Amino acid sequence: MASVPQNSANNLNTDIKVISTAKNRALVLALMLGLFGAILNTFPIELAYNISLLIGNLSFIIAAAYLRPALTLLCALICVAPLLVIWGHPFGFLTFGLEAIFVSYLRGRGWYLPTADFLYWLVIGMPITALLIWLNNPETQGIFVFSLLKQAINAIFYTSLAVITLFFISTKLNLRIRSQQPRLVKNLKQYLHYILWIMSAFFVVTVFLFLSRSLNQVQEQQFADKLDISSQYLASIIDNYVDEHKSAIAQLANRLSYLDAAQYHDALSQVHQLYPGFLTMLIANKEANIVSASPRSLIDRLPQSALSIADRPYFIQAFYHQSLYTSGVFLGRGFGADPIIAISAPIYESMNDKPIGIVEGSLNLNLFEQVNRYAAQDRQIDVVLTDENDNVIYGESSLALTPLAQFNFSLATGQDQDELMTIGTDDRQKQRYLYRKVVLSNQWKLYVLIEHEQVLQLIEQQYLTIFMALTIIFMLVIILANQLANTLNKPLAFALKELASGRENSGYRAIPYDAPSEFLSLYDELKQSKRKLLKQQVILEKQVEERTKALNDANKTLQELASKDSLTGLYNRRHMTTKFSELQAILARNNANMLVAMLDLDHFKQLNDQHGHLIGDQCLVAVGKTMQAMFDRRSDIVARFGGEEFIIVAQNDGQGQLLDKLEALREAIACLTIETDSPKEINLSISIGAIITKASYSNNIDDWLVLADQQLYRAKANGRNQLASHQLTNES
Repeated sequence: MASVPQNSANNLNTDIKVISTAKNRALVLALMLGLFGAILNTFPIELAYNISLLIGNLSFIIAAAYLRPALTLLCALICVAPLLVIWGHPFGFLTFGLEAIFVSYLRGRGWYLPTADFLYWLVIGMPITALLIWLNNPETQGIFVFSLLKQAINAIFYTSLAVITLFFISTKLNLRIRSQQPRLVKNLKQYLHYILWIMSAFFVVTVFLFLSRSLNQVQEQQFADKLDISSQYLASIIDNYVDEHKSAIAQLANRLSYLDAAQYHDALSQVHQLYPGFLTMLIANKEANIVSASPRSLIDRLPQSALSIADRPYFIQAFYHQSLYTSGVFLGRGFGADPIIAISAPIYESMNDKPIGIVEGSLNLNLFEQVNRYAAQDRQIDVVLTDENDNVIYGESSLALTPLAQFNFSLATGQDQDELMTIGTDDRQKQRYLYRKVVLSNQWKLYVLIEHEQVLQLIEQQYLTIFMALTIIFMLVIILANQLANTLNKPLAFALKELASGRENSGYRAIPYDAPSEFLSLYDELKQSKRKLLKQQVILEKQVEERTKALNDANKTLQELASKDSLTGLYNRRHMTTKFSELQAILARNNANMLVAMLDLDHFKQLNDQHGHLIGDQCLVAVGKTMQAMFDRRSDIVARFGGEEFIIVAQNDGQGQLLDKLEALREAIACLTIETDSPKEINLSISIGAIITKASYSNNIDDWLVLADQQLYRAKANGRNQLASHQLTNES
């Protein structure tokens, strides 16, 4: 009879090991799927500039079919980790993490994976994505609808792919792992909806994405060609425009070198009429004083103190370095505050290599009409021109750039080969552009831009087409599935009704509808199986009853083994620690005193050596029974601490009664006699060390045992077979 609890305990241990192994396998599956998804997400499918589809997320959809939300979330976080690097923000952890939890939770409630995922994006995912875009990514607010459609279609794609993958791997996977999710119960109509919708959605999305990618590649090439051609053409226009005015200044300087000073003004006015791109022109002598200007009225309005240009770089470079000089962008001073570019050259005396002055023309930045006219012909093109110091010379009005200001922009490289330029400092005004940069011969920089939003308009139209097509297909699938279900469901429903009616004694009726032969064979097999099941049910109920009784007995045995000392029947050391914590907490709340006593049988080792361990065990049993009889209150804790040591923990009443009871226990044990085979009986004695103080002294039993052990040591040092105690006060 004793073997039954032991066998039950062994069986229970085996079941625990099986459960532990199942949990470990579930964790391994979550980690493996997460790593697989992370690898796939490291290489997203590129649609257009920085717009990609993810397929790695199918891993946590597969995980949701087998695992609880916690492990599914772990899988999703691993899958999404590469997106933190690719996207540069952690929002994927939020949206996809919630998706994993939501889908796994609904799957545990019997929902289909596609339905659960579609519901998530409709109710939670798309609103959260919209909020994140609106609050944190103003650059994409212009393609708001596109961003939402992209996320939803992407989810349909990887969810469909995950379900199709499960069709192929579920059988093998079920052999290796015990699913934490309940089995789905589908009727025929639901199953047909499920299969037809998944297959239709997957193939429609796949075909549309393939065609979309091909169209996008053509479009990308068109934009790249437009950028290349426009940048080269505009660069040549600007180079020619600047070179033409530089040549005009050089020729004028050469001409002035052969004229008298009295003729300077006429020559200057003639050149200014031929080159209206100059806002103003001037001639300065070697003392850097302006001697002539065009228009002439400008010099007449200047005060004497403003005639000197000695501090201007265009004078210093042309006069002292004797070279044709083109300045960066700066604000005019004497002749107005317009942003200008100065072109200057030295003037020489005839047959003399020392300059006698300079001639300068201030190029009007607002007269880059050639650039403006070209950009106006194609509104997809925006133009920015900067000098060698990256100060804005010219910019389209739509860009809202300030002349002379530093051209601030940032570059971001996506999965595609082209970089995207972001212009604007205010988050609400940032715009992203495809661009080409050309460095001109004078080190100016030309940027030709196309708004990124224009690139995405075609993709947005394609996604709207996909979404509409999926909606229409979904409606057609419902109609077709209903019709197929009604056709197939009638014979099945009749067969199930017959089997449920309990006609096994009188015989089952034949199916009255046209049905496939597989249905008829299945009907016959089910009839035979039902008869066998009824017989097996009786056997199974009996086995369950026996197994339940054995399990209850095993649980009772395990509880006793876990808390009691097998020899004395007292609490063991582990259970004593647990009971101590409970009693100490209660007494501490009530500000009560508590006693902890440590007891040790005197000369127990000698007794074992002289009479053997069996006699020693009888002594321990006798002492344990005596202690249990003396301290029998429900709150008293009497435990075997180990070997011949015992522990008593009890509430102290403050009247000294517990110490009297300990003394009585010592005397009772001293009166015990143990009979042996020899004529001489064995007399026992015990030494006791006790500590009494407030229960709030410590919630750690070791602190109490140290003090009790000190008193036990004092009792032994004083001759054994006695009680030594100490009451700990706040002062002590």
